[in-house]
Amino acid sequence: MHRQALMRALDDTYVPVGTNSDNLAAMINQVIRGHRISFCDEELPFEGKMHNRALHVTCMCREKIINRVLVDDGSGLNICPLSTLRQLKFDVGKLQQNQVNVRAFDGVQRDTLGAVNLDIQVGPADFNVEFQVLDINTSYNLLLGRPFIHMVKFVSSLLHG
Repeated sequence: MHRQALMRALDDTYVPVGTNSDNLAAMINQVIRGHRISFCDEELPFEGKMHNRALHVTCMCREKIINRVLVDDGSGLNICPLSTLRQLKFDVGKLQQNQVNVRAFDGVQRDTLGAVNLDIQVGPADFNVEFQVLDINTSYNLLLGRPFIHMVKFVSSLLHG
Protein backbone atom coordinates (compact mmCIF):
# COMPACT_ATOMS: atom_id res chain seq x y z
CA MET A 1 0.00 0.00 0.00
CA HIS A 2 2.85 2.42 0.86
CA ARG A 3 4.66 1.54 -2.35
CA GLN A 4 1.53 2.27 -4.40
CA ALA A 5 1.06 5.63 -2.69
CA LEU A 6 4.70 6.50 -3.29
CA MET A 7 4.47 5.45 -6.93
CA ARG A 8 1.34 7.63 -7.42
CA ALA A 9 3.18 10.61 -5.89
CA LEU A 10 6.20 10.01 -8.11
CA ASP A 11 3.99 9.67 -11.21
CA ASP A 12 2.53 13.13 -10.45
CA THR A 13 5.93 14.74 -9.83
CA TYR A 14 7.70 16.78 -12.48
CA VAL A 15 11.37 15.85 -12.84
CA PRO A 16 13.35 17.88 -15.39
CA VAL A 17 14.86 15.94 -18.28
CA GLY A 18 18.51 15.21 -17.60
CA THR A 19 18.16 14.92 -13.81
CA ASN A 20 20.55 12.24 -12.63
CA SER A 21 19.74 9.77 -9.86
CA ASP A 22 21.88 11.59 -7.27
CA ASN A 23 20.02 14.86 -7.90
CA LEU A 24 16.67 13.06 -7.79
CA ALA A 25 17.58 11.48 -4.44
CA ALA A 26 18.62 14.90 -3.11
CA MET A 27 15.27 16.39 -4.24
CA ILE A 28 13.32 13.65 -2.48
CA ASN A 29 15.39 14.04 0.70
CA GLN A 30 14.76 17.80 0.63
CA VAL A 31 10.99 17.24 0.50
CA ILE A 32 11.11 14.70 3.33
CA ARG A 33 13.33 16.94 5.48
CA GLY A 34 10.94 19.86 4.92
CA HIS A 35 8.19 18.00 6.76
CA ARG A 36 9.95 17.09 9.97
CA ILE A 37 11.69 18.85 12.80
CA SER A 38 15.15 17.59 13.59
CA PHE A 39 18.25 18.75 15.41
CA CYS A 40 21.98 18.31 15.06
CA ASP A 41 24.73 18.19 17.68
CA GLU A 42 25.71 21.80 16.95
CA GLU A 43 22.35 22.82 18.43
CA LEU A 44 23.01 21.20 21.81
CA PRO A 45 22.94 23.60 24.76
CA PHE A 46 26.21 24.73 26.33
CA GLU A 47 26.01 21.89 28.89
CA GLY A 48 25.93 19.31 26.10
CA LYS A 49 24.05 16.03 26.44
CA MET A 50 23.96 16.30 30.24
CA HIS A 51 21.60 19.30 30.28
CA ASN A 52 18.28 19.25 32.14
CA ARG A 53 16.28 21.72 30.04
CA ALA A 54 12.69 21.33 28.90
CA LEU A 55 11.79 21.13 25.20
CA HIS A 56 10.58 24.50 23.93
CA VAL A 57 9.69 25.32 20.33
CA THR A 58 8.58 28.45 18.52
CA CYS A 59 5.36 28.63 16.54
CA MET A 60 3.21 31.08 14.60
CA CYS A 61 -0.34 31.86 15.65
CA ARG A 62 -2.63 34.61 14.40
CA GLU A 63 0.32 36.08 12.45
CA LYS A 64 2.44 36.41 15.60
CA ILE A 65 5.57 34.50 16.53
CA ILE A 66 5.19 32.74 19.87
CA ASN A 67 8.35 31.62 21.61
CA ARG A 68 8.67 29.52 24.78
CA VAL A 69 6.09 26.94 23.61
CA LEU A 70 6.60 24.04 26.01
CA VAL A 71 6.21 20.51 24.64
CA ASP A 72 5.25 18.37 27.66
CA ASP A 73 4.31 14.72 27.25
CA GLY A 74 3.42 14.69 30.95
CA SER A 75 0.48 17.04 30.44
CA GLY A 76 -2.95 15.64 29.61
CA LEU A 77 -4.08 18.98 28.17
CA ASN A 78 -2.91 21.69 25.80
CA ILE A 79 -2.82 24.90 27.85
CA CYS A 80 -3.06 28.52 26.75
CA PRO A 81 -2.52 31.08 29.52
CA LEU A 82 -5.02 33.94 29.44
CA SER A 83 -2.13 36.41 29.05
CA THR A 84 -1.07 34.70 25.80
CA LEU A 85 -4.62 34.76 24.46
CA ARG A 86 -4.82 38.49 25.19
CA GLN A 87 -1.50 39.07 23.39
CA LEU A 88 -3.02 37.30 20.38
CA LYS A 89 -5.93 39.81 20.55
CA PHE A 90 -8.47 36.99 20.89
CA ASP A 91 -11.93 38.00 22.11
CA VAL A 92 -12.13 36.18 25.45
CA GLY A 93 -15.92 36.38 25.24
CA LYS A 94 -15.74 33.82 22.41
CA LEU A 95 -14.22 31.05 24.56
CA GLN A 96 -16.05 27.73 24.32
CA GLN A 97 -17.47 27.11 27.78
CA ASN A 98 -16.72 23.76 29.36
CA GLN A 99 -16.48 22.08 32.75
CA VAL A 100 -12.82 21.05 32.64
CA ASN A 101 -11.04 21.02 35.99
CA VAL A 102 -7.24 21.09 35.95
CA ARG A 103 -4.74 20.02 38.58
CA ALA A 104 -1.71 22.26 38.12
CA PHE A 105 1.94 21.39 38.75
CA ASP A 106 1.60 22.70 42.31
CA GLY A 107 -1.29 20.30 42.97
CA VAL A 108 -3.93 23.04 43.18
CA GLN A 109 -7.16 22.39 41.26
CA ARG A 110 -8.39 25.14 38.96
CA ASP A 111 -11.34 25.52 36.62
CA THR A 112 -10.55 26.52 33.07
CA LEU A 113 -12.00 29.72 31.66
CA GLY A 114 -13.03 27.68 28.63
CA ALA A 115 -11.47 26.24 25.49
CA VAL A 116 -10.20 27.81 22.30
CA ASN A 117 -9.17 26.32 18.98
CA LEU A 118 -6.10 28.04 17.54
CA ASP A 119 -4.37 27.49 14.23
CA ILE A 120 -0.65 27.20 14.89
CA GLN A 121 2.29 26.66 12.56
CA VAL A 122 5.25 24.65 13.86
CA GLY A 123 8.02 24.54 11.30
CA PRO A 124 6.42 23.90 7.91
CA ALA A 125 3.30 22.23 9.36
CA ASP A 126 -0.06 23.77 10.29
CA PHE A 127 -2.28 22.43 13.06
CA ASN A 128 -5.62 23.31 14.61
CA VAL A 129 -5.19 22.78 18.33
CA GLU A 130 -7.73 22.90 21.15
CA PHE A 131 -6.30 24.66 24.20
CA GLN A 132 -7.75 24.92 27.68
CA VAL A 133 -7.46 28.54 28.83
CA LEU A 134 -6.27 29.22 32.37
CA ASP A 135 -5.66 32.50 34.16
CA ILE A 136 -2.26 31.51 35.60
CA ASN A 137 1.32 32.77 35.64
CA THR A 138 3.58 30.41 33.70
CA SER A 139 7.10 30.20 32.34
CA TYR A 140 5.67 29.22 28.93
CA ASN A 141 3.42 31.00 26.43
CA LEU A 142 1.65 27.81 25.26
CA LEU A 143 1.85 24.23 26.47
CA LEU A 144 1.49 21.43 23.94
CA GLY A 145 0.60 18.28 25.86
CA ARG A 146 -0.32 14.71 24.98
CA PRO A 147 -3.43 15.68 22.94
CA PHE A 148 -1.18 17.59 20.51
CA ILE A 149 1.63 15.02 20.62
CA HIS A 150 -0.79 12.19 19.81
CA MET A 151 -2.59 14.20 17.11
CA VAL A 152 0.62 14.87 15.17
CA LYS A 153 2.19 11.46 15.97
CA PHE A 154 5.15 13.32 17.45
CA VAL A 155 7.94 11.61 19.39
CA SER A 156 9.62 14.13 21.64
CA SER A 157 13.33 14.16 22.38
CA LEU A 158 14.62 16.45 25.09
CA LEU A 159 18.27 16.06 24.07
CA HIS A 160 18.42 19.34 22.18
CA GLY A 161 15.97 21.18 24.50
